[in-house]
Amino acid sequence: MDYAELGWQEAVVLGCARQEGVLEALSGEPRAPEEVAGALGMDVRAVRTLLGALAEMEILDEEEGRFRLREEHRGPLLDRRHPEYAGGSVVHRFGMIRNWSRMPEVLRSGEPVRDNAAREEEDLDAFIFAMRRRAKEGAGAVAWELCSRLPENPRILDVGGGPGTYAEAFARRGAEVTVLDLPEVVELMREYLEAAGVRGAGGDFNESLPEGPFEAAYLGNVSHIYGPAENRALFRRVRGVLVPGGVICIRDFVRGVSRGAAMFAVNMLVHTRSGGTYSAEEYRSWLEEAGFEGFELAQAPAGEAHLIFARRA
Repeated sequence: MDYAELGWQEAVVLGCARQEGVLEALSGEPRAPEEVAGALGMDVRAVRTLLGALAEMEILDEEEGRFRLREEHRGPLLDRRHPEYAGGSVVHRFGMIRNWSRMPEVLRSGEPVRDNAAREEEDLDAFIFAMRRRAKEGAGAVAWELCSRLPENPRILDVGGGPGTYAEAFARRGAEVTVLDLPEVVELMREYLEAAGVRGAGGDFNESLPEGPFEAAYLGNVSHIYGPAENRALFRRVRGVLVPGGVICIRDFVRGVSRGAAMFAVNMLVHTRSGGTYSAEEYRSWLEEAGFEGFELAQAPAGEAHLIFARRA
């Protein structure tokens, strides 16, 4: 099953079941709705209705009023180590639908949607593993694009690369990789980074970067989170840790070039205070202002985003 292709109703049903522990409760012996409701502190009628929908979706098997998670969905939905793990993506998409439905509030306030604090850790987990899965298809090709512009065994700083997918691809090409992300993200992904021989550095890239020096810095899906002022400051900070001639590589939607860039800006409106999508000329001017030259724009592999390259002057 391609969980990413589910309609919005199915996405809500499955995402809610994964987020609230219903699927875990049905991963062993078959259980009746009353048992699941009692174990999770839920309403019996509500649980019975949800389980019926999941059975209709062929996520659960139903026999004589008892339900069990189908074996083919157990790994992809519950096991982070499964090669096709999509549990984080399922919860992330559910959260996206929930947040986008609050667009009227955002239009009136100009403020992003904020969930309650109790959900923050859960959302972080879902987001990071969703991003890890989403990057798999094109990470190898992006690594080739960047490493082909660098000397052998380059030192690469992956800014905001906590999910680890791109860092792993760079490492497979012989790079010495440092991933900088928030401490809680680095800790969450530590075993994956260490298994790939990647160094994890906890910190806030809006404040400082590891000293380096590095032959390249990769900013994958970072720029859209922030406004022009933050991006200008980050590009200047990146320049300071690169060797002369070092490469900055930005992967993001580019307004007016990347398909879906304007719609993605709506996602940033809903979820960030200042984020958006920006034109090639905006990126060019920010990079030149920060001390870069040789601006280059290329289609990113496996997706609608683009790659931007420039070198430290």
